[in-house]
Amino acid sequence: MSIWEQEATKSGRRLALGLMACGLILPLVACGQAVRKEIWLNVEMVSYVDRPIFDIIFNGTDLGVMDKYGSTGTITEVRIPFGIQALKWTLDGPRDSPRNGEVVTIKNQLVISAEQIPLGTRYLGLHLYPDDTAEITFADALPERTARGEKILAARKK
Repeated sequence: MSIWEQEATKSGRRLALGLMACGLILPLVACGQAVRKEIWLNVEMVSYVDRPIFDIIFNGTDLGVMDKYGSTGTITEVRIPFGIQALKWTLDGPRDSPRNGEVVTIKNQLVISAEQIPLGTRYLGLHLYPDDTAEITFADALPERTARGEKILAARKK
């Protein structure tokens, strides 16, 4: 084998080894870009229910208690997994109130995906309604009341 053929073989080997190294490194780089499975947000709850509620549990996290037509303070840094959300609360009120002590699990399905969260979102608004449903809103500051909630409050004042 001539010296020229040996040099050509060396550069071919180098090229082959370089390609193999890239093939091994690229999957490792991709591992660092895993799909996010959750987000951490501040949660503010607003109740349009006409009675106190307690043991508000959102995806296994206890968010506290609320007075009727109330809101909680902000619960900071709550882990929120993407997908279907779990929410339940316990009804309270004066003695002999109907459904006292009943644990309410929401009738509707709340689903959160990464795509629906606007850039800059820091707060999740969790709105609880008297028909045992809930709604989620996203905001960069404290969440506002929903249009549905405003209607409930306006009807209550009449």
